[in-house]
Amino acid sequence: MKVKGKGICAILGALLLLFISLTPSALAINPIISETLALTTYLDGYVLVSYELEINQTYPSINITLLGETFDQIIINDEKNLPLTYTIAESEAFIHSLGANQIQISYFTSDLTSKKGKYWTLNAEASINATIKLPEDVSIISLNNVPELIESADGQVAIVMPPGIIEIIYVSEHVFYSRSQDLEIWQPIVIASLPVIASIAFAIWFLRRRKTSSKPRVCVEEVDVTKLLKKEKHLRQEEVQVIHFLAEKNGTAFEAELYEKLNLPRTTTWRLLKRLEKMEIVDIKKSRRQNIISIRKKYMKK
Repeated sequence: MKVKGKGICAILGALLLLFISLTPSALAINPIISETLALTTYLDGYVLVSYELEINQTYPSINITLLGETFDQIIINDEKNLPLTYTIAESEAFIHSLGANQIQISYFTSDLTSKKGKYWTLNAEASINATIKLPEDVSIISLNNVPELIESADGQVAIVMPPGIIEIIYVSEHVFYSRSQDLEIWQPIVIASLPVIASIAFAIWFLRRRKTSSKPRVCVEEVDVTKLLKKEKHLRQEEVQVIHFLAEKNGTAFEAELYEKLNLPRTTTWRLLKRLEKMEIVDIKKSRRQNIISIRKKYMKK
């Protein structure tokens, strides 16, 4: 009986040691405390993917599966907006997260959307609820699953989809089709009215010329480029180029004009302008279908 008792004790001891050795890996607490996912789609096919994770700061690293295969302008920061070291292999991000309470991941990808005719399709697979923000003035054709929430604000639709495969088909070109049809209707009328329109336009131009010639010139606000660049000494070359272009336009220009001037991808220009807005150098205001970029008043001179 003593031998059996010793044998049982030895077995129990071995099992206890095995349990203790497996505890750090097998019984470890999930490093992710909470997480959110948002997908913002654009009419050029790009999707802005935004992850926000609350994590256990004692973990030295964490692995996150990213949506898509290409990751343009990826940013991985902690709760203080400080960059974290990371590597990416086969859509898996290995992030050195020791000491971080939160991780913010954002990037652009064109792998999640496809277009057939006038129909766009968003395809993704998420392990958590995903908030999908569609472009303004789109019509949803179909959803592969029942959404948990649908809301609309300022013409933009936001859909909260449950975990799993996401497939959303939508269309936006119907606005342009209706406008072209209206143009076909009004074109003969406009052509017939051209002589009258030209006469009225000439009369208005002539009267305005007479009035402006008798009035003193009004001082137009200009951008104080010297003051701006002296205060903001750490601007990038593209940001300085934006400021000079806005100065040529008396401080205000459409976002589309900046796309053409900078000759950069739309997503790159968008991120650049958001940085300038965050630095309180420019204001971005929506004007129906495009944004207006303006230098702030503090950098304007009479």
